Amino acid sequence: MITQSFPAFYLLSKYRFRNWTTADIHHHQERRRDWIVRYAIAHSLFFKQYYQGFNPDDFFSLPTVDKNLMMENLSAYNTLHLDKDELIRFALNIEENRDFSSRFNGINIGMSSGTSGNKGIIITTPREEKYLKAMYASRLVLPKGEKLNGAFILRVNTPAFKYQRFGNKLNYVSQLQTMEQIRLQLSDINPNVISAPPSMLQLLAREKDAGSLNVHPKILYSYAEVLDPKVRNYLGKVFGCPVHEVYQGSEGTYAMTCREGNLHINEDIVFPELLDARGQSTLDGEPCCRLLVTDLYKRSQPIIRYAINDILTIEPGRCACRSNFRVIRRIQGRADDLIWGLRNGTHEKHFIYQDYISRKIISTSDEIDDYQAIQESLSLIRIRLKIKSEANQTEIIQLIKKGIRDIFAAYDCLLPEVVVEIGDLIVNPNSGKLTRIICHLKDENN
Repeated sequence: MITQSFPAFYLLSKYRFRNWTTADIHHHQERRRDWIVRYAIAHSLFFKQYYQGFNPDDFFSLPTVDKNLMMENLSAYNTLHLDKDELIRFALNIEENRDFSSRFNGINIGMSSGTSGNKGIIITTPREEKYLKAMYASRLVLPKGEKLNGAFILRVNTPAFKYQRFGNKLNYVSQLQTMEQIRLQLSDINPNVISAPPSMLQLLAREKDAGSLNVHPKILYSYAEVLDPKVRNYLGKVFGCPVHEVYQGSEGTYAMTCREGNLHINEDIVFPELLDARGQSTLDGEPCCRLLVTDLYKRSQPIIRYAINDILTIEPGRCACRSNFRVIRRIQGRADDLIWGLRNGTHEKHFIYQDYISRKIISTSDEIDDYQAIQESLSLIRIRLKIKSEANQTEIIQLIKKGIRDIFAAYDCLLPEVVVEIGDLIVNPNSGKLTRIICHLKDENN
């Protein structure tokens, strides 16, 4: 198959993005959905049993899966007959020894951190690595007239991230180093592209702003965390270059930005279902309530109608780059981290999109450098702020308290207590990621 050839899949990915019509995309997705479902039934004991009583030709009637279900049944779930306990021991050994070059019988085994401590095992065969790298290479926006000399900053390095082709190369920079070590390595690489989570890019921007980081990238790439618009603007201002984005999860790469800076779904690789509260397709321009993803090519660990809990809004209309791959207007965050209020009179719970909270905070004052909103209970919202040293703390705190309570009032919800603290933001200890909107009501919302 064409997935075995890097050059062929690279050229095909480039052609698809530039030339396919909407009808071409839909036809391809329908054909690949049918193929991956039948492949899963034939090669995975889990899917063979899970789909019993369902019509495999009626894709949208098939039951959904999630990380917990996949991990509980991993031995039967994967199509390579790999044992779950062996995979977990192997992945834990890699984490302990920090030897990320190791493979399990030639197969890359990764462990996802999970934002809530929910560990996951990710299986990637050499064949899957090859076509994913080809897709990445075909859609990465590079400095004009230059080869890629990229610095890829992340917590772990694996063989799947190694890339050196056609004069382009990626250089791994460990996120676990001290800032001084990172500065020295970046200076030595002198990258024209830097890719890192936005929280790390923000730290680098502060180093650059202070004159202690001497690098001049032509492009920045953000991944792993939601890229806040204010952070994006700050990065662009400090580095003086475009800020692009890769939207991905442990189970796949869902979208990448084009030269216009718009985040296109990789519709030839994945099929997303954006659903409203009734389970119907969400209209463009409106945030979804549930997101399911199907990987159209992954065979080792089929991802079919897989719930990833992110909230997206699709931009209506076609991108100026002329591609018919849909554009994500906004990644609002995770459905798990919606903010909830209690309706006056009934005390029924009502969700409040994170976007309203975020926009209220960042629009309060230009003196706010960063923020975090944590819902401790239905009656308590805790706001953490990083503000400029010369800012009027008292005024900002009062404005934030009023602004958050005004949002709840607009939803006709009981007004919560709002506690505002000045200090460093809290990074998730399980994932190492920065989440700006956090809800601790998991048990009550499920």
